[in-house]
Amino acid sequence: MDVSKADLIYYLGGVKPGWTPYLVGSLSYFDRDSNNLQRGESHTWQAGAGVGVSTMLTDHWEFRSDVRAIQKIHNGRDATTDAALTLAANYYFNPPKAAVAEPAPAPAPQEAAPQTRTITVRLNVEFEFDKAVVRSMYGDEIQGVANAMKAHEDIDLVLEGHTDSIGTDAYNQDLSERRVAAVKAKIVQDYGINASRISTVGYGESRPIADNSTDEGRARNRRVIGDLTFTEVVAD
Repeated sequence: MDVSKADLIYYLGGVKPGWTPYLVGSLSYFDRDSNNLQRGESHTWQAGAGVGVSTMLTDHWEFRSDVRAIQKIHNGRDATTDAALTLAANYYFNPPKAAVAEPAPAPAPQEAAPQTRTITVRLNVEFEFDKAVVRSMYGDEIQGVANAMKAHEDIDLVLEGHTDSIGTDAYNQDLSERRVAAVKAKIVQDYGINASRISTVGYGESRPIADNSTDEGRARNRRVIGDLTFTEVVAD
């Protein structure tokens, strides 16, 4: 009997370490010697399809097993279908190389976040006793606040006015409001800052920062204060 056979195997995911599933298709041809014919058969075609698993036992030896459905055609007319379990051991003179995973691409470089710094500009204007006149000695300090407001138009300024404890509460409340209004007017008129960006509040004598029983303490309490805080990017 002459036998011709071909198997077509497709490894799912390529040859790799461990068990690898595969699909298989096969085609066989059997040509029997006419001296040994049974039931008048002379030749048979077989077509099969199935699934299996394979593993490399060593670099050269492979073990393979699959289950197939086999369609047989006898003498070109009679057809039958069978199931078959196939076990095979194969020796490779040039063993297949295991699939090597491609290295993951290097992550795209991240732009470094810009370095920033927080800056606070403080204003502290002190007044003479019972006065609401801004003295020229505070010109540079007031200009520094105005320049910061021009450079950062998204920030506003709150000014607070205070007095010492000499005088009535009502008088000192009014005096603190006049002092804070004088500082605001100087920033608006001398440096062109929009008045809507500056709010004011007078606290009279209610919030001292020094001892009102001394000349030095009272001088420190007669004040208008304000803070501006903003963030700037640090140049490289």
